[in-house]
Amino acid sequence: MKICFYTATFLPTIGGAEIFLHNLAASLSELGHSVTVLAPKVRGKDNKIDAIYNIRRYQRPSSKRFGVRQILLYLMLEKFKNDFDILHCHGAYPPGYVGATFKKIFKTPLVIRPHGSDILPDEGIRKNQRLDRRVKEALNAADAIIAQSRFLKEEIEKITGVTDKIKVIPNGVKISEFDSHKALKSKKPYILAMGSLTKKKGFDILISAFDYLKQRFPKAELKIAGDGKESENYKMLINEKGLNNSIKLLGNITGKKKIALFKNCLFFVNSSRREPFANVNLEALAAGKPIIATRVGGNTEVVKNGYNGFLVPTEDPVKLSEAMIKLYNNRGLLKKMSERSREIAERYEWDLIVKRYIKLYDELLKSKESLRGKAEAISDFWQ
Repeated sequence: MKICFYTATFLPTIGGAEIFLHNLAASLSELGHSVTVLAPKVRGKDNKIDAIYNIRRYQRPSSKRFGVRQILLYLMLEKFKNDFDILHCHGAYPPGYVGATFKKIFKTPLVIRPHGSDILPDEGIRKNQRLDRRVKEALNAADAIIAQSRFLKEEIEKITGVTDKIKVIPNGVKISEFDSHKALKSKKPYILAMGSLTKKKGFDILISAFDYLKQRFPKAELKIAGDGKESENYKMLINEKGLNNSIKLLGNITGKKKIALFKNCLFFVNSSRREPFANVNLEALAAGKPIIATRVGGNTEVVKNGYNGFLVPTEDPVKLSEAMIKLYNNRGLLKKMSERSREIAERYEWDLIVKRYIKLYDELLKSKESLRGKAEAISDFWQ
């Protein structure tokens, strides 16, 4: 099978969407499929990626409103070179929108996997009437739409009014990579949080919540991994609260170091204001760690309140701190919830997720062949 992934964001930019696409492309290639990732050039960074699949870089359009269809030229060139069977667009806009036009020309089966921020009503794309129409046009043209969670499925249904072509396939996690790392006895137990340092991730709420916990447990430590435009603001907030010795901003952490962070923490906190479906939650599950998360989006599908963690309201540092206090000083509860998290992780085993993608691609290709056969039969009848 030949698959072309078209995305508007990719490595060396680091985030859940980028890492997911890299892992999916690599896994499909390892299974013998021909995979090409059509991705934008990232300015000011080394765009060379060590990968077993093909990467084609394009110049990102200067505007999200004008000229986005120029990427059609890159898609057409790839089609002529490799004649791929499936076009899988990562993002409803602009990739899905451009992919819809491509499908009209080549009749290639089109799969769209929205990220979440491109389809949620409070995000910038949906607030723009012109771009909102393009999102709807893209999703309606797709042969299959991937929803990472039931929450996103409901949002897509609101946009398209259809349900039959929406497939819920969550992100996955390579559990074996976590199992191969043994947890170490940390000299100083710590709480872990991870994600892009942006407002929607709610780290300001977490810092305030930790301040309350710190008053109860002076030796507590919080480590936050990630980078982003709010980094300096968070440094200032930490300094204002006098928490410089207790909260560590680690920057981007990847690979074995990231796994070690998860394996050795007490529990994981996801304080997001909005969260379609977070890879970091799955990594916490794979590490066998309880999760305290805000009651939003995909968080509610990974965390069972009182079972493998706690769900708390957004914008409420007091409630968040209360949940953290419950876990911090109760090692028996920590142990029980850790075991339950590890059990839940099995549902998201990476190899199972990859098989679901392959099954979907196969079904689309069989459907295309069936339609082609019917068209040929009708043509023969009238000749």
